[in-house]
Amino acid sequence: MKALKCGALVLGLLAGACNGSPSPESGAEGEVGRIRVALSTPGPTYDVSAINIKVVNAYESCYYGEAIAEATVSLEEEALPADLIPPGGENHPFADALFVLPPGDYWVCATPQTDAGAPSSHCHTAEGYVSVFGGSTTETTLVSHCTGEPNGGLDVIAALNSPPVIDDLDIAESKFITTCEEATITVSASDPDGDDVWYEWYQISGPSWGALAPAGATATFSAPVAGNYELGVIAYDTWGYGTSLTFPIHVSLEEDCGGGGGGGGGGGGGDVCRSGTDGATGSAWVVCAADEDSAWVSADDQGYYHLDLICQELGYAGAGAFGGTCGSVCGYCEGTTSCERPGQRIFDGYGDCGVDELGRFICYTVQWECVN
Repeated sequence: MKALKCGALVLGLLAGACNGSPSPESGAEGEVGRIRVALSTPGPTYDVSAINIKVVNAYESCYYGEAIAEATVSLEEEALPADLIPPGGENHPFADALFVLPPGDYWVCATPQTDAGAPSSHCHTAEGYVSVFGGSTTETTLVSHCTGEPNGGLDVIAALNSPPVIDDLDIAESKFITTCEEATITVSASDPDGDDVWYEWYQISGPSWGALAPAGATATFSAPVAGNYELGVIAYDTWGYGTSLTFPIHVSLEEDCGGGGGGGGGGGGGDVCRSGTDGATGSAWVVCAADEDSAWVSADDQGYYHLDLICQELGYAGAGAFGGTCGSVCGYCEGTTSCERPGQRIFDGYGDCGVDELGRFICYTVQWECVN
């Protein structure tokens, strides 16, 4: 056998020697050699399709050192042999290259690359110091550590939570009040888990929206219009889990709440020039004339009016005739009129706008009569 006259450096898995037979892949004598054996299928390659292997002078940088030898080698189809892996390892992708070099010390760099030739975004450059000796081949394995696609942890805590329990509801002085009174409602609730409890009060139904004033576990309620009202309260725990309770309040009409009289009216609280708004729509009205048996009420400009409820608020049984005003306040299609200077009192039936959940209502420029 011919004596070996040079040194060689092998990166990866390779069988070969200096000045040996030409590589069937490279076609150049003594430049790159490979051997293939039946190995297992390699593991994940991420975005790597090849590895650039560069040899520079010892103590030079991978990034700035001038290449003495360099090759970009595709990944093998097989996995790295088990005898080149620490005990317990298997299925690692790899590439290898053989360089024939003068004896000496070198710094070797292996940079994983993508199909486009760019450095891998997952696998880092591996580098190391090697020595080449005459007449033999130095084989070294550099390991590029890849970040991969790490999993995250999930720790599930499942807690049980019970809703608050409403223990008591007190209405003082009574759930039966008049339009001149108010009810004070106090709720008491506890939580089986010991959580703090807070309350939300609300009105569900009634002939108009009453005055519901919540303050923690207590609320007051009053209403200007007689009728049956339904209120509710929700007791919430610190998790926002609630228990609700609904209850009725019955409001009856009281004609005189102790207020002073005005202008020229009297009975039923329908004082001349007394004004107010529709409890549901907020439309303004004014009393044009009144006595104990009836009252004349006009839209103060225009709007939507639940005429029966407004008459009950004024102390009458309900509404009678109604009609338009042609834009006149306390008048009928005439010049400047008001509750202090009323005009014609004519009810032509104009302005009927139907019925809703609060009863019949009229709309726009209208006037009506309240009767007992």
